[in-house]
Amino acid sequence: MITVLWIMTVASVMATAAALTGRNAVNATRNRTQLARAYWSASACVARVRAAIDDTLADAPTFEVAAEKWRVIDRIVPPVARAGTADCSITLEAAGTRLDVNSASPEMIEALLRGIGHGEEAIAMTDALLDWRDSDDVARPAGAERSWYEGEHREPPRDGPLADVRELARVRGFENLARYDTGFTTEPGRVSLATAPVSVLLAVPGFTRETAEQIVALRAAGTPVRDVLSILGSISPPSANAIMARYSDIARATTPDPDAWILTVSASNGLPPSVVVLSLRLVRAGRRTVVVRTRSTL
Repeated sequence: MITVLWIMTVASVMATAAALTGRNAVNATRNRTQLARAYWSASACVARVRAAIDDTLADAPTFEVAAEKWRVIDRIVPPVARAGTADCSITLEAAGTRLDVNSASPEMIEALLRGIGHGEEAIAMTDALLDWRDSDDVARPAGAERSWYEGEHREPPRDGPLADVRELARVRGFENLARYDTGFTTEPGRVSLATAPVSVLLAVPGFTRETAEQIVALRAAGTPVRDVLSILGSISPPSANAIMARYSDIARATTPDPDAWILTVSASNGLPPSVVVLSLRLVRAGRRTVVVRTRSTL
C-alpha cells in the first residue's frame, strides 16, 4: 500500500512538473509572438513618421524652406503621422533641446544647475558629475570619486560617459532624477536655438536670462533666431555685451537648426502587454532624412 502511495505521489509530481514545463513553454512562445507583433507595429509607425517627414521636406520649394520646416518638424508631422496609429506612442525631440551631459563643459553644467534654482551647491554637483564621467579616481575639490560612493554603500562611478540619462540619478546630488532629466540628456547635439527651453539656453556661455527669454519669445512669435547677433538691438546693453564677449563660444555651442531629431516610438501587444521601444536619430540630408542610429528596447 505504501509503495502504491509513493508511486502515485511521484507520478503526481511528474505530471505537475510536465504541466508547468508545458505552460512555461506556451507562455514563452506567446511572449515571443507578442514581442514580434509589437516590434512590427512600432516599425510600421516609424515608417509612417519618416515618410511624413520626408514628404514635408520634399514639398519645400527651396532648401531654405526645408530648413525652416526642419526646425519645427515636430509640430508639422505628428498629427499627420499619428492618423490611425492608436497602437503606437510617438515622440519627436530635437537634439540640443536638452544639454548633453557627456560633452557639456563644466561652465555649462553649472550654469544650467544655477538656472533651475541651485545656488552654490551647483559647484559640488558639477564636480561630482565630472568625476562620475572622467576616467580617473582623483576627486575634484568639491567632487566625489569611488571612495566616497563605497563609503556610502553606493554604486561607484562609471569613469566614462553616461549610458543613459537615468544613470544621472546615481551621481551624488542628482538623486531626484525628475528634476534633472528635463534639462539633461545623453543625446549628442549642440544647443538648439529653435527648441531649447530657457533653462537650457541659460547654459550657453554669454547668455543672460534676458537673452534666453528673448530667444524663446521670438520663436514663439514665429521669428526663429538664426544668428544671436540679430537680437542685439532687442536686449539690454549688458546682455548684448555678454553675447559679444563670448560670441565665438556661442557659435560653437549652439545651432539655429537642430543637429538631429530623435524619433521614439513605443508599441505594445497582448495582456499583460509586451512593449517594444524604437529610438532613431534622424539627420537631414537636403530634402530627406537619414537614420544614423537606431536603438531598440524590449
